[in-house]
Amino acid sequence: TTADLKERQAEYERRYGRYAGLPQPELTATKLRIEIYPDQRAVEIRGSHRLINLNSLPIDSIHVATALGVETRVLSFDRTARLAVDDDEYGYRIYALDRPLEPGDTLQLNFEVRVERRGFSNRGVDPALAENGSYFTSETWFPFVGYQRRRELISGADRRTHGLEPRPVIASLYDTEGHAPASRGGGIAFEAVMGTNKDQVAVAPGALRRTWTKGGRSYFHYSTDAPIGGEWAFFSADYAVHEGQWNNPDGSGQVVAIRIYHHPKHTAHLNRVARSAQASLDYYTEQFGPYPYGHISLVEHPGGSGTGGHADASMISYGQGFAYWIPKDDPGSLDFPYFVMAHEIAHQWTLPYALVEGLSFLSEGLATYAAIQVVKASRGEEQLRRLMYQLREHHPFAPIRRGEPLLRALDRYLAYRRGPFAMYALSEYIGPNRVNDALRRLIKKHDLPDAPPATTLDLYRELQAVTPDSLKYLLHDLFEVNTYWELKTERATAKQTDAGTWEVTLDVRARKTVYDSAGVVTEPPMDEWVQIGVFAHAKNGDELSEPLHVQMHRIRSGEQTITVPVPGKPARAGIDPYRLLDWEEGRGDNIEDVKIE
Repeated sequence: TTADLKERQAEYERRYGRYAGLPQPELTATKLRIEIYPDQRAVEIRGSHRLINLNSLPIDSIHVATALGVETRVLSFDRTARLAVDDDEYGYRIYALDRPLEPGDTLQLNFEVRVERRGFSNRGVDPALAENGSYFTSETWFPFVGYQRRRELISGADRRTHGLEPRPVIASLYDTEGHAPASRGGGIAFEAVMGTNKDQVAVAPGALRRTWTKGGRSYFHYSTDAPIGGEWAFFSADYAVHEGQWNNPDGSGQVVAIRIYHHPKHTAHLNRVARSAQASLDYYTEQFGPYPYGHISLVEHPGGSGTGGHADASMISYGQGFAYWIPKDDPGSLDFPYFVMAHEIAHQWTLPYALVEGLSFLSEGLATYAAIQVVKASRGEEQLRRLMYQLREHHPFAPIRRGEPLLRALDRYLAYRRGPFAMYALSEYIGPNRVNDALRRLIKKHDLPDAPPATTLDLYRELQAVTPDSLKYLLHDLFEVNTYWELKTERATAKQTDAGTWEVTLDVRARKTVYDSAGVVTEPPMDEWVQIGVFAHAKNGDELSEPLHVQMHRIRSGEQTITVPVPGKPARAGIDPYRLLDWEEGRGDNIEDVKIE
């Protein structure tokens, strides 16, 4: 039951929480042999981890967290070690080394795990192992070195109920301990051989090196050509494989193989997903640096009904619901799958971030912003406008005005919507090249093994460096505080001049409010740059056509009248027409039809 699970989490912390933060060796390389038996809903995993002591002091014991609900058959080292604690109930073992692991030294951890799923558990059927469509991750069944905080209770109410000390869900952005310089290692060299039924395809991280059959089973050998992170996904299904490639346009001769593993009947997105991967690699390598792998794998799995995905190094997985999002394949229709794939590929450039407030903005917010720029660069302004409308009007995450500012973002609305909107607004005010320069420097500074992980404060400093002094107020309003703009067009009229041009007059109202985390509202006076736009008659039912006039005007709080000349007959006009600042869902009063006088 849920109550039993929570008590187990609490007891895990009571028993072993004192070991949190204890220096342990880091994983630097792994070799796996995985045998999946879909008909039996079983898997056998044999592996060897190469561990290195990156600390300044010797390590005299290795703490290993074993997975619950699986059979861990073997745990051993390539040096003498004594099993000092063996707690199968809570998945915790401590091995005392006869000879301490000195700084810079390595040792090998060998393990064997078997998982078999039959019938139903209290949570129903485990979908990880299926006759067609197995999908699991290393976090589920593999042993891990060190105390695992993710097994603890998180919510304050649960911790109080079980007599545990209260603590924040995540460290403060200003907690320097959370992002002090420390060696993170250089990533993990990964290699795996996977076996499965003869009629299925098995997928693991890395490039596919070779395939063969033996004993009526199919085998697939994968390895990486550059280090990857520590979370790995594994798949086996009756996949069809769509293959393509990306050729680096910089003349270097770099070729990246693109492989899409999909249900044989789910073919509607294959070409657009491949095009998105190619366009994303074009844009990201030019703006943020080289792509380090010779391949990228896109893998469909049956575990989700949504359209989103999950990105690991060189691999992107997505739920089968993605295949049913089928827009018309024409320029006038929003190509949302194209954008989703660009977002996931952006994670290949995600920099290491500290586990403090703001991490969701650094991860998801920057990836979403980057994907917006890919759509703009590769699909044009019309597709961009449709995308931004979709993101503003149809997001599943409710905005909360009373909350933390972007620099301390944790909730999904700030990460997936407000964050990207703020980045995009800034790029329109100071130029996308300046914003990308800041991101490129941020990645370069924090992507080295001995560099401190990044925080939003690091991002903010880089953005400050590229923002003109005249727009520093905007940077502050977008990121440091919770600022909301309410920009409304009350009336728009126009009359033709004797010269044949048109004079458009707009009555607009402007208001800016700032909310703090306690819900206290202040209303600072406005005196800042805001776009004014005038548009001709739109074709094809679009809200806005090509502009007759879009320029920044100085806008102050309250009501004001603005007059602008335009060369052609206007149809619509308003303040902040592309909603760079007034982005809240459902407002829609920025633009009005122009009354001809």
